[in-house]
Amino acid sequence: MLSQLKAKPDFITAWIRNPRQVGALFPSSGCLAQAMATQVSSMNGLTIELGAGTGAVTSALLSRGLNPKRLVVVEKDQILADKLISQFPSLSILAGDATRLQQLLKQKDLGLADSVVSSLPLLNMRTHTRIRVLTAIFNSLSDDGKLIQYTYSPAPPIPKQLARSMQLVGFRIDRILWNLPPAHVWVYQRFRTPLNHT
Repeated sequence: MLSQLKAKPDFITAWIRNPRQVGALFPSSGCLAQAMATQVSSMNGLTIELGAGTGAVTSALLSRGLNPKRLVVVEKDQILADKLISQFPSLSILAGDATRLQQLLKQKDLGLADSVVSSLPLLNMRTHTRIRVLTAIFNSLSDDGKLIQYTYSPAPPIPKQLARSMQLVGFRIDRILWNLPPAHVWVYQRFRTPLNHT
């Protein structure tokens, strides 16, 4: 388990280049990656992964049985994106900004997604950037699509007032204590399609 918590050189250099964008010195642990992947319910629906980093969540999504042809991976950092292309040659890896998600998907002639799995540090973003990212995400999701998002903060990754203004409802699904730092997994959907939460 401890080996999963070691910082990777590529991740550290990405953090140095843009700490606000990367958000942490350590990539997601296997436990966190699996917890995120478990929330994807459709193996053949389009799934978008944002902020793939070193590919921990990507690997977990594929291990869960997700159709590789229906997985689109978006990574803003060009160096990390190039590494992902080498690591996952059969996947569609896009180097780009999440605020331009709709344009990136249109370039690939892709429709609306069932799930967006995000490792983006939403709480590190300036408010206007966070709103642009969330708008792009939910404009890229089907009406009953869901955003799967983790955060290191005990607070929700989307502040309650912002979620309400965007007509989103979210639930904390899991706590991953064996992660550095400990993480919380949240799932968000639009109000008009309430989540079944047990």
